[in-house]
Amino acid sequence: MGKFWSLCWLIGLSLLVACTEDDQQQTRIPAVPENSADTRNQAALEALTRAINQSSPASAYAKRAAVYRDLGKSEEALADINEALEKENNEGRYHLIKAQILRQRDQYADGLESALRAEGLGVNTPELYIVIGDLLQQEKQLDRARFYLLKALQMAPFEGEAFYFNGLVAAKSGDTARAITYYNRALSLKPRFLKPYVQLSIIYSVRGDFASAIAFNKRGTAYFPNDPGLLYALGHIFQQTSVEDSAYFFYQKALRLDPSMIQAQVQSGLVMMKRRNLERALWHFDQVLKLDPKYPRITYFRALCYEQMRQWEQAVSLYALAMQDNPADQQAYYGYWRVQKRKTGGEETDLSYDDHANVSPRSGPVLDTTRVRIMMIQPRTRFPRDSSRN
Repeated sequence: MGKFWSLCWLIGLSLLVACTEDDQQQTRIPAVPENSADTRNQAALEALTRAINQSSPASAYAKRAAVYRDLGKSEEALADINEALEKENNEGRYHLIKAQILRQRDQYADGLESALRAEGLGVNTPELYIVIGDLLQQEKQLDRARFYLLKALQMAPFEGEAFYFNGLVAAKSGDTARAITYYNRALSLKPRFLKPYVQLSIIYSVRGDFASAIAFNKRGTAYFPNDPGLLYALGHIFQQTSVEDSAYFFYQKALRLDPSMIQAQVQSGLVMMKRRNLERALWHFDQVLKLDPKYPRITYFRALCYEQMRQWEQAVSLYALAMQDNPADQQAYYGYWRVQKRKTGGEETDLSYDDHANVSPRSGPVLDTTRVRIMMIQPRTRFPRDSSRN
């Protein structure tokens, strides 16, 4: 009999526990989902705008400028930070924010002035020194850039961006071995860091180590499958290995993601020029002119196209314009007199431009992925002999 009541007691206790758990489950407050970055930024903008509307403090303008900066809205960011500086011009942090915004807008000289002003007002952070170093290397002051970037590394020895920009300066100084070391160190600290993958892909491609170039490109693509910089770098690898169809495919894919990638337009034009699709090459070069009418060497490339099309007047005019833009351009002089001779019925020369079309509009094996504009050395471009002369 005792066993019977013990059994009933255990069953009742089990039912009570089960009911209690059900009640708890029915009344439990669900977990609040973590807000996305866009939601947090929007909430921050709304709160800061309310603060500005109430009392217009300089700090609220500066904080809203930083949010706009992170969202890529440089116009709104610049307006806000200027307003903050109107109220408190001696606040070094505000000058740093302005420097970052101007760097985002490719206004490097003005950005450098603001960054140095921040340093003069007592800002002493790795973030500032990285900004100064980047702006100095953009102004081609590599020794000063190296000084500030090494200073940033001393203060923050585990900061991936400091290693990245030190690598960028090393590459622009011609020390690609040191650049590779810096880039690899940046990736060891921050595996989801896009820029070193692009740079390493480019460096190994230029050095002819295509296996390593593709390996780094694949590693980067695993994290950033639709990044235009990585797609551009892959196109460059195929162009270096003379697989023009694939090169053109990846350049166009990069341009669909970022139509402002001017160097992808240039390289697409060079690929089409090599394949004798001259109308398409000219179309790409025309797009470059729309993006940057003063882009170096683009007039020379257009002249080469018209010469290949045997449109002598346009070719002569463009060669003359290229010489006017750059009096030291020996290739433009050579092209000008070559076409003049052809116009007058003189002996035609071999149109193999292995020594004429391979000069970079912006030389150096460095792809600066912090910018919209992409910079790359040009592969050699050779044109077949014009069969119509036979």
